[in-house]
Amino acid sequence: MRSRFLICLGGVLFSAAAALGEPLFEDRLVVEVERGLRGPRGMPGDVVQLKDGSLLMSYTQSGIMGIKSTDGGKTWGESFVLVPDPTPPAQGRYAHPSFLRLESGEILLSYIYTTHPTTPYYGHNYYRRSADEAQTWTEQFLMTPQAGYCIVHNDRLFTLSTGRIVAMAEYKAHMPSTNDHAGYVGIAFFSDDGGYSWQVSKNTVDMQPVEVQEADAVELKDGRVMMFARTYSGFPVRAYSDDGCETWSEGKPIEELPMPYAGLPTVRRIPSTGDLLFIWISERSVDKDDPKIHRRCALSTAISKDEGQTFERFRHIARDPEDDFGYQCIEFLDDDVALVAYHARDGLHVARIAIDWFYGNGE
Repeated sequence: MRSRFLICLGGVLFSAAAALGEPLFEDRLVVEVERGLRGPRGMPGDVVQLKDGSLLMSYTQSGIMGIKSTDGGKTWGESFVLVPDPTPPAQGRYAHPSFLRLESGEILLSYIYTTHPTTPYYGHNYYRRSADEAQTWTEQFLMTPQAGYCIVHNDRLFTLSTGRIVAMAEYKAHMPSTNDHAGYVGIAFFSDDGGYSWQVSKNTVDMQPVEVQEADAVELKDGRVMMFARTYSGFPVRAYSDDGCETWSEGKPIEELPMPYAGLPTVRRIPSTGDLLFIWISERSVDKDDPKIHRRCALSTAISKDEGQTFERFRHIARDPEDDFGYQCIEFLDDDVALVAYHARDGLHVARIAIDWFYGNGE
């Protein structure tokens, strides 16, 4: 895979490849933060298309925030509060929001409530509903009825062809009070009544001592669901369900996709081509001044034309050994453009990417 060098023009970052006539690739810094040692990994959220044609993006910054675009993600307005953080003497915080447009036309908003880093860890997801295009929201209700630390990260909600709603989660089944990145298994929650009540899968994807975290999933053409999750083993893993996420197969590493530093993975079906798009962290760098600081320095993509069995057209959305990327979300627009929001060290970025770009040649 090759590097993507960026040219800054009027606040928008264009790939050098696009400047040479490749398909659209525009990258804009939307919400700026003070540049940190790593990116603000709890910041990104999700994007939903509203009925008036505008886009609403959620993210975390002193509660769950919103920001709107009326021109397909080219420019964004002022931020506003969607859900404020819990107020003292309550503890904990909200993070990693997700949107889902329901079959009823309502919008579901979920987010993590977590007390991390206190121990033992405690965290769950809550949800609210809006019937007026995100103008007002219901009270919050529990989405993940499971003891301990069980959380659904950003952009992890989808609807199966049967109408079942699925929320992919990680559950700290082992070592609940220690080892921040150990002891996790993959799990799913699902709803058959439009998101009013939630059930949990009957088994988990448990690969101990390898952790299974921040799982995503996609429905395959044969009706199965494929889980795509991160690990610290050097590779992501996949598992399958043939009963709508009620039970899962054994997890297996995907050795064709190197993941030297675990980061939230994404898998989606591209509406216009029917192929699967995989997005993941493919490279790791070490700070030149402090070797204890490691970064997720390449946010990469691959196409699968055979339902996730083989991969091709490897590309980088962002790649810089001095930067740190991840916690992306993706939304496909009607004009064959994908919006990919993700964090970098300077804040929250939104890339507008033509679908043809993902099929370009990499190295």
